[in-house]
Amino acid sequence: MLRPDRGAYLRSMASRVWLVGDDPQMMEVLEGWLAPAGYACERLGSADAGARLAAGRLGVERVVLDACSHSACGDLLQPLKGSGVPVTMLVEAEDLPMIESGLRAGAAGFLVKPVEPRTVLAALGLPGGEAAAQAGGYFPFRTLEDVSGLSQLVAGLCPDPESVQIALSELMINAVEHGNLGLGFDRKGELMVMGGWRNEVERLLGLPEHAARFAFLRVECRPREIRFLIRDQGQGFDPTPYLNLNPARSVEPHGRGIAIARMLAFPDLVFLDGGRCVEGVVRR
Repeated sequence: MLRPDRGAYLRSMASRVWLVGDDPQMMEVLEGWLAPAGYACERLGSADAGARLAAGRLGVERVVLDACSHSACGDLLQPLKGSGVPVTMLVEAEDLPMIESGLRAGAAGFLVKPVEPRTVLAALGLPGGEAAAQAGGYFPFRTLEDVSGLSQLVAGLCPDPESVQIALSELMINAVEHGNLGLGFDRKGELMVMGGWRNEVERLLGLPEHAARFAFLRVECRPREIRFLIRDQGQGFDPTPYLNLNPARSVEPHGRGIAIARMLAFPDLVFLDGGRCVEGVVRR
């Protein structure tokens, strides 16, 4: 269920991965991160990868594709999709056209530069069958900085990006603080009154038990709508009391994020898997 725990990493031990791109240094860095985790990596330039695809010679379970070259990446996306091998794209932080092209071409996951080793491992820790079968592409995120950058980036796919960015940010922060870090409602209120909320979130993120705990944002572009799904690795919760603005909580310093997300962008917000997963739809 999209929980890249130790078991997911152990399952990856036999995975063979193509690292495809025309930046040899970037490919070397990726191999340096993945090989110690048990991935059997092969570095290929885009032309070599294209030749292998044309010859029908893959023999891999995953492909990491560096999208630094738009033309080469565009030439490879459709053949890779046809091969059935899940593709994780490495994209620049502001390259929204490439992300949209990747989503339309069926990329299974995205890594937004700059990346760090545990983020790459989390992205590839997604079960291959699930990543390939589900529509849309997955973006791993872990920190408040991730939330800020990623929500702003993908909101650019929507007609009203400012409203969607705020709504996504509220839901993604919930996934980090309440879901992955287990920060309770009452405790957050105390921290916000004292002005120590952000410091406490950063402290919790730095604990060893949270080092590999990621949430995932899935984005799916359809002809008339864009679907966003956010999943965390927490214990879940009952969202019912938070779906609408409650006058009784008007004096509280927090607790309105879900209602705000519904009002701004996602009127049909749906929670799944005991509150661990939330899906919102933006109509085009």
